[in-house]
Amino acid sequence: MTNFDGVVIGAGHNGLTLAAYLARAGLRIAVLERNQRIGGGCSTDSDRLPGFRLNLHANFYMGMSHCPLIEDLELYRYGFSYIEPPVQQAAAFRDGTCVVIHKDLDKTCASLARFSKQDAATFRELWNTFCVEMRPLLASLLYNAPLPREQLLDRLSGPKAKELLSHAQHDLFSVVRKHFEDERIRTLFTSYMHVITTENVAGAGIVFPAIFANIASFTLPVGGAVSLVNALTRVVEAGGGAVITGAEVKEIEVASGRATGVKLADGRFIAAAKFVASAIDFPATVDMAGAELFPEPVREKAKAWHWGNHSLVTLHLALKNAPVYRASAFDPDMARAYNVFFGMDNIDEVASCFDDCAARKFPKVLMGNGACNSQFDPTYAPPGQHSAFWWPFAPYSVDGGPQQWEANRKDYSQRILDYWRIYAANLEGDNLLGTYLFTPLDVERLNSNMRQGAVRMGAYVPHQLGINRPHPLLPGSRTPVEGLYLCGSSSGNGGGVNGAPGYIAANAICDDLALQRRWTPLPPPEWKY
Repeated sequence: MTNFDGVVIGAGHNGLTLAAYLARAGLRIAVLERNQRIGGGCSTDSDRLPGFRLNLHANFYMGMSHCPLIEDLELYRYGFSYIEPPVQQAAAFRDGTCVVIHKDLDKTCASLARFSKQDAATFRELWNTFCVEMRPLLASLLYNAPLPREQLLDRLSGPKAKELLSHAQHDLFSVVRKHFEDERIRTLFTSYMHVITTENVAGAGIVFPAIFANIASFTLPVGGAVSLVNALTRVVEAGGGAVITGAEVKEIEVASGRATGVKLADGRFIAAAKFVASAIDFPATVDMAGAELFPEPVREKAKAWHWGNHSLVTLHLALKNAPVYRASAFDPDMARAYNVFFGMDNIDEVASCFDDCAARKFPKVLMGNGACNSQFDPTYAPPGQHSAFWWPFAPYSVDGGPQQWEANRKDYSQRILDYWRIYAANLEGDNLLGTYLFTPLDVERLNSNMRQGAVRMGAYVPHQLGINRPHPLLPGSRTPVEGLYLCGSSSGNGGGVNGAPGYIAANAICDDLALQRRWTPLPPPEWKY
């Protein structure tokens, strides 16, 4: 238990990504997880609705075909695979119409053109720019440590780079209005932008290019979200490391300014010969190491960390037959769509939902996205049956406090199901086999670093994005404590299943320890066109 080169705190996918890369670089790594299960947000449950697999947090693994982890770590050899459905997104509206996004560009444009030929042309232009031409740049920006604005501007120049960076002038609503004119299409993209729980504040529009680039790159992990972390665990173990559950870290040991290991709640000490990396949230890491070791601005940022104004409440359904959406009569491809949005008919309704979340009220307008995973991977349900879910946005503290989720669970479940039935015709009677409501309070209970139901371990607002995630004085995953690194979702480029924080930290540690890599890092971002 004590002979490790490095210790990683937290067995979510970022901590395991870091550990897997460094195991491939020849280090023996211990990954310590306080819970009896691994995975963090990559969790799959089969107990709440027996026989049905429920992804309790992450479900839509965006951009896996462009993720370096897959090839670098040969995850396909360790049991990870995914499905990329041909019909990617759909938004259903109360009048029975819908907008559908395909992997096929021409089919998507045909769907958009039913409402606006101009918007279809704009979509084609944006696709060619962000999904094709600038895709390598966007991947490089994601998988390299965020740069200060001055350095970024020095590396990115030319008209297209200027257009890319101009999105920072917008909030989420104005950036969508900038590009699209039809109300339904604007509503789809406004809802889609909120998929990563970005908040609608000035400057948040900077996420538009990266989010748009993945609009046709949503994937479903075969066998459940947990299959990714299971594969990463096997890589760590193949390198002689260990993933240890039930190991709650209470303190990061620092001696002579250097991280030397961790103390567990049960009194054990796990030594780290070369480094300690934290995949848990930034404020907790500062406390564990000792706030006095960090500059005052970093301490203040940790105290004031914004967890977010909204979370997600998930209604899971066990069904005989998959949901039948009324909008399928308008476009039959609606029935084949993977990520399905509904609940909002215009941007004002989107705004209403988030206003209610900020006011800590159960939203009058429920809106969000979901899927019927068993349509694409039958292992998500018993033979001949289906597993579906819907993620409406909701506040952590609702109608008087977070405990109201527990006190009124049955009522909230019914209200969400009734709203879903506006759009789907068969969610009742013998077709409905069971329901399970997973609330923002449950989010926090299952993952203590998702405080206040923060599914991305901190709000996506400008002062918590890029170099500001978590703080400019902690660049490139490094801290003022020698040998202590950050690799969780509240660090650079974190929040979402892409492994970027773990990947960035692994490369930083390799540089600092002069390790020989068995992979080629993505080049730093640069664009001069």
